[in-house]
Amino acid sequence: MSSPHPLFVGGTGRSGTHAVAKLLGRHSHYFYVSRELRFHTDRGGFPDLLSGVIDRDRFLANMREYFWRRPGADGRERGLHSKFNKRRFEAALERFEQQYAESPEQAAAGLLGALLDPMAEEDGKSSWIEQTPQTAASAGTLYSIFPDMKLVHMVRDGRDVASSLGGQWWGPSSMRGGLKWWEKRLREADEGSRGVPAEQVLVLELEDLVVEDREASYVRLLDFLELKDERKIRKNFDKHLSPANAHIGRWREGTSARRQRRVDRAYFGVLERLHAEGVESAPRPEKVLERDA
Repeated sequence: MSSPHPLFVGGTGRSGTHAVAKLLGRHSHYFYVSRELRFHTDRGGFPDLLSGVIDRDRFLANMREYFWRRPGADGRERGLHSKFNKRRFEAALERFEQQYAESPEQAAAGLLGALLDPMAEEDGKSSWIEQTPQTAASAGTLYSIFPDMKLVHMVRDGRDVASSLGGQWWGPSSMRGGLKWWEKRLREADEGSRGVPAEQVLVLELEDLVVEDREASYVRLLDFLELKDERKIRKNFDKHLSPANAHIGRWREGTSARRQRRVDRAYFGVLERLHAEGVESAPRPEKVLERDA
C-alpha cells in the first residue's frame, strides 16, 4: 500500500472531529496531530495569504506572533509553541520564505510538511491527520496546496452541537444561539468541501458512526481512506466511540417536553432552510425524525 494521503478531519466544531481523528490516529499509517494548528485555516493564515488578502511578510509575522503564542479568553495561552520546537519552527519558516516566490502553494505544502512529517516519521507513521474543525470550510484552500488530500467532514445533530456549546467559553450559551452558530458553520463547511473533488471527501454523520449504522460506517471510513482494519483502531472504536461518550441526545437532558417541542420546531426550520439552499451535508429531516422516534 502506498503512503496514505494527507488527511484533514473537519466540520462545524463539537461534531466529533477530535474523536474521529484520534480514532484514526490509532492506525499504523496515521499520526494524530493532537493540537489544532489553525494557521492553515484561519484569517491571517493560508486562506488570506493564497487569496492575496495579506502578503508573505504579513503571514510570516502572523506565524511568529499570533499563531505562535496568544492569550485565550479563558486566560490560557494557546498557539504552536505548545506543539513545536522553536528551532524546527524557524527553519520551516525560513524554507517557506525561500520557496514562496517560485510557488506559494508548494511553499505552503512544504511548511506544513516540514512541521508534521518529522513528527509522523518519529512515531513510525507514513502520514498525518490534522483536526482543526475549520479544515472543512477551508478545504478549497487546502486542496490547492495538497491536491491528493482527503477530507472527512463530520456532521452531528445540530441540537446536540448547540447543547454542547453552552459549556464552552467561546460558544453561544442559549440553544437558539447555538443553532444559529451551527447553521452558519455547517453552511461554510459544506461550501468549502465543494472545493475538493467529491471522491476525496467523506461526509460522515456522528450518529451513524456511534449508534445507527456503526459497523457499516466504520468500514466505510476505512474504505474511503484505503486502510485495513487493525487491532488498535478497532479496540479504540469499540471502547471509546460509544453513544454515552458521544453524548447522543444530550440536548434533551433536563429539558421539559414543552421546550423540546420548541427546539424541534426551530431545528427542523433550520434543516429545511439548509436543504432549500442546497446544503447537502445537512442531516435529512426524515432521517432525524426516524432517529427521534
